[in-house]
Amino acid sequence: MILLSLSGFLGRFHPVVVHLPIGILLLAVLLHWLSRKPQFNNLQPAVSITLLLGALTAILSCISGWLLGEGGDYDPDILNRHRWMGIGVAIIAIVYYLNFTQKVGQKLPAALPYILSVLLFLLITITGHLGGTLTHGEGYLTQEISQSATTETVKKIIPDVQQAAAYGDIIQPVLQNKCYSCHSSSKQKGNLRLDTKAFIEKGGKKGKVLVPGKSEESEMYKRLLIDPLEKEHMPPKGKPQLTEAEINLLHWWINTGASFDQKVKDLPQDVKIKPALIALQSNSNTPAVKPDVPEAPVDAASAELIGRLKQKGITVVPVASESNYLSVNFISIPMSGDSAVQLLEPLAPQIVWLKLGDTRVTDAAMNTVAKLTNLTRLSLDHTNITDKGIAQLKTLSKLQYLNIVGTAISTAGLTALKGMPDLQIIYIYQSKIATADSSILKKAFPKVTIDTGGYILPILEGDTSIVKKKEN
Repeated sequence: MILLSLSGFLGRFHPVVVHLPIGILLLAVLLHWLSRKPQFNNLQPAVSITLLLGALTAILSCISGWLLGEGGDYDPDILNRHRWMGIGVAIIAIVYYLNFTQKVGQKLPAALPYILSVLLFLLITITGHLGGTLTHGEGYLTQEISQSATTETVKKIIPDVQQAAAYGDIIQPVLQNKCYSCHSSSKQKGNLRLDTKAFIEKGGKKGKVLVPGKSEESEMYKRLLIDPLEKEHMPPKGKPQLTEAEINLLHWWINTGASFDQKVKDLPQDVKIKPALIALQSNSNTPAVKPDVPEAPVDAASAELIGRLKQKGITVVPVASESNYLSVNFISIPMSGDSAVQLLEPLAPQIVWLKLGDTRVTDAAMNTVAKLTNLTRLSLDHTNITDKGIAQLKTLSKLQYLNIVGTAISTAGLTALKGMPDLQIIYIYQSKIATADSSILKKAFPKVTIDTGGYILPILEGDTSIVKKKEN
């Protein structure tokens, strides 16, 4: 075990040693060719000593490189070609030195040293290329050229993200761009490959890296969250890092079961992942996500007014600590109607999230809701709202999220909201909107995700608050 540890330790000096013969031998070739000219004839002694140093460091490089390759983190075919090409460099360097100093081959053609110099240059180039492939992955030398030649190919555009394969069209390209250089067929750091389903499920030297449904237990996700300065962080420092959107997509894919064959539409999608998915349909490298809480400060709401709402059983909580913006939820009083909604009007500047789902509110209440102009989230699911009521919400210019599941709202009623600038997601499951009207909705809301549902909707903050009525 001590011997194996020592060989591994010595092998790690290869990246340091390998640059010596490359630089020294290329310098020797340059000096040799310059010495052909009479004015540079005095360089010949320098050629001799440079070739000797280059040959010796090439031998050291071969030894350290062979030991490093025993770690088993590299593609065996490329590794073997790199090894034997490196040995070839050392042999040619020795023969080149002996021939140049006329210690052998004095009767050989005078052009032989120049032939050897050209051969040595080619071997160094090929060996260096194979070494770069082992270290950085296939196509490393041409990566920058290919990326700068056309920026459109850097990111894969998906015309209809809901029809895309979650792994093949979204996750695999992320792994290919950010992970394959260290974990694919050409190199397997930690004995880990991420280029096929079988290898991902197999894991690496330290065990499995993917736990379907549990991103917090999956190494391939956890390593992304480590401080970039730490050794355990992946990708390593100096390598292209995943964007926030890519990390969110990987988190979503793992938590929804890490399926390799399902389409996006078949997987649950909460309000946080929608913008990242929508962004894949355009050339934008980052999703145009607006905060669902206004950045402008607002005065604190009257404690007396909030107290009145809470006495009625209405849940009123800040959207964040030290924020004056409020989330209002009627979940604890399902029998409430339009008169209860009217109590919200004095708090119009502060209310940004409002959930009226499963209550008895009608179109009349929408007159009050329309005055809550800072609203970004609005849930009207399973209420008595109709086309007449929904049309009044046109004034909510900051609205991003709208839930009309289980209502009597039709296509005609919903399209009255077209042109709302910040609208991003509309849930329409079990409403009066026909499936055949999808093309109409797509035309009316080209940048909005129309979610037809069929699965459990995301729980917003405040949904799980338990409010107990005070006993007299």
